[in-house]
Amino acid sequence: MSRLKLAVATRCFGMPIKQAIKTAAQIGARGVQLDVHTEITASSFGASGERHFRKLLEEFNLSIASLRLPAQRALTEPEFLDQRISAIKSALEFARRLKVPFLIIHPGAIQTEEEGNFPIVSEVLNDLGKYASHIGTDLCIACEKNSPTVIRELISSVNTGFVGVEFDTAEMVFNNQDPETSVRELHAWIKSYRLRDAIREMDREGAEVPLGEGMVIWDQFLPLVSETGYQGWLAIDRTQGDQRLEDCRRAITYLQPMLA
Repeated sequence: MSRLKLAVATRCFGMPIKQAIKTAAQIGARGVQLDVHTEITASSFGASGERHFRKLLEEFNLSIASLRLPAQRALTEPEFLDQRISAIKSALEFARRLKVPFLIIHPGAIQTEEEGNFPIVSEVLNDLGKYASHIGTDLCIACEKNSPTVIRELISSVNTGFVGVEFDTAEMVFNNQDPETSVRELHAWIKSYRLRDAIREMDREGAEVPLGEGMVIWDQFLPLVSETGYQGWLAIDRTQGDQRLEDCRRAITYLQPMLA
């Protein structure tokens, strides 16, 4: 039996959080990924609110797979950086309160050339990694358009605490990356997989499509993930399209036989 678990990013549903939790269970997810900007916020959760929320999850036999803090500005942009760092630290503390294993953030495009932004992003991640380690939760960065080699170089520069990686299968297609090379290069740091499908034409930007209709070869990719020893969450996400909830439901139905 597969040790991989399917979660879903409930922000896809466009519903109030309680209804979204119920819907996630109804379509067959075992976990949820929550957006700490649009769905739940630390300021709206007192101690009693946290207890009630945990009871709601227990009622539907769901776990919180991860929290995501969407980026209005990347870590690579110096303007208002202190405020963004403060917001990330608050979200990390919120993850700890909710007993969520990690928070996912978006670093932006990493420039490794001379005079690039690599040093400042490394410095910020060392600060955040130290804080995350201190409070007892993990920080993860989304790969985005950065190559696995650049991401590995960046997280290897963090020596104050662990910083993990969220691997996005759609970005793998957009960036024309080889699945096996990419996963094997980063597997020691991968804490979450973001499952999206995509198509890409030669020398053109790609487009996200419903899972199973794109260029990801899932019956090869999932065994590769298992082979690396990964035992965590696979979070289905859908950021485009007019039937995102239905696309998530179909994605779960499509993937479940491969995980049996």
